[in-house]
Amino acid sequence: MLAEKSRNYETMSVEEVLRELSTNPSTGLSETEVNERVRRYGYNEVPEKKEHPAKKFAKKFTGFTAWMLEAAMVVCVILGLTIDPARLIDAYIIAALLVVNALIGFIHEEHAARAVELLKQRLQVMARVLRNGSWQSMPARFLVPGDIIRVRAGDIVPADAKIISNEEVEVDQSALTGESMPVAKRRGDVMYSGSIVRRGEATAVVVRTGLNTYFGKTVQLVQTARPKLHMEEIISRVVSALLIMVSILVIVMFPLTYFYLHSLMFLADYVLPLAIMLVVFAVPVALPAMFTVTMAVGAQEMARKGALITKLSAVEDAASMTVLCADKTGTLTYNRLTVTHVVPMKGYSEDGVLLYGALASRRLIRTR
Repeated sequence: MLAEKSRNYETMSVEEVLRELSTNPSTGLSETEVNERVRRYGYNEVPEKKEHPAKKFAKKFTGFTAWMLEAAMVVCVILGLTIDPARLIDAYIIAALLVVNALIGFIHEEHAARAVELLKQRLQVMARVLRNGSWQSMPARFLVPGDIIRVRAGDIVPADAKIISNEEVEVDQSALTGESMPVAKRRGDVMYSGSIVRRGEATAVVVRTGLNTYFGKTVQLVQTARPKLHMEEIISRVVSALLIMVSILVIVMFPLTYFYLHSLMFLADYVLPLAIMLVVFAVPVALPAMFTVTMAVGAQEMARKGALITKLSAVEDAASMTVLCADKTGTLTYNRLTVTHVVPMKGYSEDGVLLYGALASRRLIRTR
């Protein structure tokens, strides 16, 4: 993998790349070579960091609001054990709300994660690969550096690949680079994994796979990003505003009480417990649970309409959007070309046009 990273295949000639990767463009790799390169480079996929369910559940008890509720629960326990046993009931209620809130979010996200895994299996990219002298179709996951592949219009480029045939293709790589127009790629150019072939077809040699591809590095950057959730920001603002107001009242209450009564015992016996309870009650205990239940109901309603919600916070984030920017229709559609209607010219039928179109298509996959 270190050798794969150190090479700049964009500047190397086709002959140098083929020699570097020990690949015969006429026969492709053998099964023995493929197995050795799988052990060396790994599979052509971006590994996902999957957390243990217990760790994911424990994370539901972290965050500004959760910490405030946990602090309020601890204060209620202390008051219940020292001053008023009835405060223990408040601690039990806060603990129950925390657990219910965590359970709802955890269960929904686990169901969504399983649905996403099934969806990934159904939508996996297939590649046309030359191995042992014959063309075959296989999941892109099994590609290795040195594989000879064939791409044509409508295909998703399965890995970073350098064109070795004397053909030109137009590739849409807007998802990676933001370019709005397709880019022409010729012999010696590198097509990036995840881009889409819009016109033409070409033969290429795979030079990078998995995390070493342009797409893999982009995914790594996205995975390390941890933006603050909009819902958490709203709750934090509400809790902070309430705590500030109560803190100001408590700060004013102590000197005023002492000024009128001149009794430290009265402050310790009555004013201090009252101040602590005001701080505890300033935390909206049921607010996070209310948000979670509301979003869970919204996620179920959207699921009935075919939407897949991977995180409950996505419901509120989508609802708070004011402008949605899309660069092209392919972002919002299936991004798949289909023939809906054939208009034959004079003297030809629809079946004839389809027949001639099929005969004019180049078939590269040999059925075993």
